[in-house]
Amino acid sequence: MKTQSIVCTFLVFITSFSVLAQTKKTILASQIEFQSSEYANKMYYLASHYGKYQTLLDSVKGTNDGKLVFKKDKKYVEGIYMLVTSDKKIELEFMMDANQKFAIQVTNPTDKTLAISNSPLNQDFNTFNSFFKTKMEGIKSLEKTLADKKTKQDSALVIKDLKKIQSEINGYKNNYIQSNPSTTLALLFRMSQPIDNYLNKPAEEKLANKTDSIAYLKKHFFDGIDFKDNRLLRNPFLENRIAAYFNSLVPVNPEAVTSEIVQILNQTDQPNGEVFKYLSLHFIDLYAEPKIMGMDRVFINIYNTYFKNKEYAWLQLKQKEFFKFKVSSIKDNLVGDKGRNLFMLTQDQKRIDLYDIKAKYTVIVFWDPTCGHCATEIPKMHQLYETEWKQKGVVVFAINNNTNEMVKWKEFIEKEKLSDWTNVYPAPVVTGNYTKEDVDFQTLYNVRQTPVMYLLDQDKKIIAKKVGPENYTKIIEQLEKKN
Repeated sequence: MKTQSIVCTFLVFITSFSVLAQTKKTILASQIEFQSSEYANKMYYLASHYGKYQTLLDSVKGTNDGKLVFKKDKKYVEGIYMLVTSDKKIELEFMMDANQKFAIQVTNPTDKTLAISNSPLNQDFNTFNSFFKTKMEGIKSLEKTLADKKTKQDSALVIKDLKKIQSEINGYKNNYIQSNPSTTLALLFRMSQPIDNYLNKPAEEKLANKTDSIAYLKKHFFDGIDFKDNRLLRNPFLENRIAAYFNSLVPVNPEAVTSEIVQILNQTDQPNGEVFKYLSLHFIDLYAEPKIMGMDRVFINIYNTYFKNKEYAWLQLKQKEFFKFKVSSIKDNLVGDKGRNLFMLTQDQKRIDLYDIKAKYTVIVFWDPTCGHCATEIPKMHQLYETEWKQKGVVVFAINNNTNEMVKWKEFIEKEKLSDWTNVYPAPVVTGNYTKEDVDFQTLYNVRQTPVMYLLDQDKKIIAKKVGPENYTKIIEQLEKKN
C-alpha cells in the first residue's frame, strides 16, 4: 500500500508538471491589440526604434472587423513603438511598458482619437500628445504672426509668448518626471528636454555666471539616464542627446572627447549588452571619418581601448576587418604626430628623403600625372606657393604616385613650371634597416586617391591634412600667432 501511494503521487506529480509545462508554452508575455475600421483585411507591421534606426519586428493582417493582434511569448524591450502600414508609413506611435497586454482602439480615424484599455502609460502618452499638439498649433500661429511684425518691440512680445509656451511644455515634462520618475515616458521626457533646462534645479544652487551654468549643465546633463538601460535604444533621442552634450559642453580636441566617450561607455552594459554594442559602434563610426580635422585620433583611441585584441559575440567579421583597415590607414598620419619618413628619388634619380628637407614648413602632395583632378589642383597649388607659401618658408615635396607614367610626369612639371618644387618619385629599392611597413608610403599617408596633401612643421610634425590647400596659409598664420 505504501509503495502504491508513492507511485500514485509520483504519477500525479508528473501529470501535473506536464500540464503546467504545456500551459506555460501557451502563456503569452505580450499581446497588443489595435482596432479600427481602416485596418480591416490590411497588413500592418509592429516596429520599434533602435537608436536612430527603425526596425520592423512583426506583421499581422487585420480581421474583417479591423482588429490587429500582435502576440509574443517574450516581452519587448520597453520604449516607443509604432504601428506601420504596408507601405512603411507610421500609423500611430505608442508606448511599450512592463505591462504588455493592452488594447488601443481608434474611435475617430480622421482625428486619430484613441480609446486605450489596460495601459495607464499609454493613456499618459496620449494625454501628453494631445497637449503637445495644442501647444504646437499655438507655436505655429505665433511664428506666423512673428513673420509679419515690423518692429523689434512687437517681435519681442511675440517671442515672449513663444518662450512661455515652450516653458509650459518643459514644465509639463518636468512635473511628470517628478511624479513618475521610473516610467518609460519619464525617460523619454528626460531624453528630449532642452539642454538648458533649469526647472528642476534646487533654489539654493546658485549660477553666478556663464561658467557656473556650463558646469551645472555638464554635471546634470545625463541625470536620470542609466546607460545600462536598454530602453535608451527604443526612442529616437539617444544620439541627439549625446550629440548635444558633445557639441555644447565638451572641448573639441581628441583628448577631451575621448575622455567623455570612455566615461559614457564605461557606464554601459559592456561587454555584450545592447547599449554598449550600439554606442561603441556609434562612436567608432562617428570618428572613422570625422568632420573636424584631427579628430580621427578619437577613432584610434576608441579602437585601442575597446576593440583591439578584444572579442565580442556581436561584432561581425566585416566590422573587424573595416576597423583594422581604418587603423592601418590613419595610425601613422595623425595630426600632431611626426610624419613618417619618405624614401624618394629626384628626376635625375638622386636619393632624397622627406627628413632631408630642411624647411620651416613642408607641404607633401601625392599626385598622379594622369589624374584629371590633379591636373586642375596642382596648378592652383603652385599659384598659392608662388603668391603666399614661398615667403612663409614652405617647401613643396611633390610625389609622383604613378611611376608607370614618368614621361607624362616630367612633361607636366615642365608645362606647369613646377621646377621650384622638390619633385620626386618613390625609390624602387630602399637600402637600410627598414621593414616593409616603413616603405609603404601609400598606407603610411593613406594615399587611396590623388591628390593627397599634408602640411608639416619644421620637425615634420603633421599640422594639417584633409583640408583644401587654400586653408594652409591661414593655418600657418594661426600657428605663428600662438608662437
